Amino acid sequence: MSRLRVAIGEQLKKCPRVVTLGVLSQIGDYTEKELELLRTAEIIFYPTARFVELFATLGKVTYPTVNCYRLHGDRLKQVALLRMLKVPYPRTRVYYGQKQKQRILDDFTLPLIAKKPFRSGGGRGVFFIKESDELERYNGKVNPAYIQEYVPPEMELRVVVINYDRVFGSWRKVARGNYREKSVLAGEWQTKEVPSDAISLAKNIANQGGLSDVTVEMIFDGNQFLAVELNFQYDEMGYIHPGEERLKTVMEMIERGEL
Repeated sequence: MSRLRVAIGEQLKKCPRVVTLGVLSQIGDYTEKELELLRTAEIIFYPTARFVELFATLGKVTYPTVNCYRLHGDRLKQVALLRMLKVPYPRTRVYYGQKQKQRILDDFTLPLIAKKPFRSGGGRGVFFIKESDELERYNGKVNPAYIQEYVPPEMELRVVVINYDRVFGSWRKVARGNYREKSVLAGEWQTKEVPSDAISLAKNIANQGGLSDVTVEMIFDGNQFLAVELNFQYDEMGYIHPGEERLKTVMEMIERGEL
């Protein structure tokens, strides 16, 4: 007997083994037949931020997991998770209000990395702060302040983990220059020979964090791999296409009964 797989988001609408219902504004807008499919489904794909907590309350298995949605776009939760997992990452602190922000340059030296803590990711909302006036402008616009130590990278990496075990990724070497004179120059992204230590780090984060679909952004500082942040390739309503290779991997796993 085949497993009943139901999807809310439409990423898998071309997959014959998944019944796609589409995103409606509230759970009461689905027909009784559709609700029964959701009640009896063994797994619900792309449940969207709108419904994922409901399904988690009911004990339903979802892909991605509820933890992916909880951490999506929230750098404060992400760095807290990395700290609890004892994952290596650049030294990071969060400062609330102007009084706390006055201590930033006591705790960090310039240059430093400042980020928007919420509703950003994938390299967005990241600021390379070189001078104190730049920090002052950032502090005037962003609260809380999310401050990260600047670690000059020798390599940047993006490692995708699907269903805790399937992995693919990309990396590029970085030519480091004097930050006061020129921007850091990065090479072309490569997909072959992703370092095994980076893969192990990404899989460790995914498995311990209960993250079934995650991209771990990381750097190599010449000594070790450091997790920079976690990204999830869909928006709060599940509309963003999860990427060709990512989606292909998910569909292949469904066909083989692995999802």
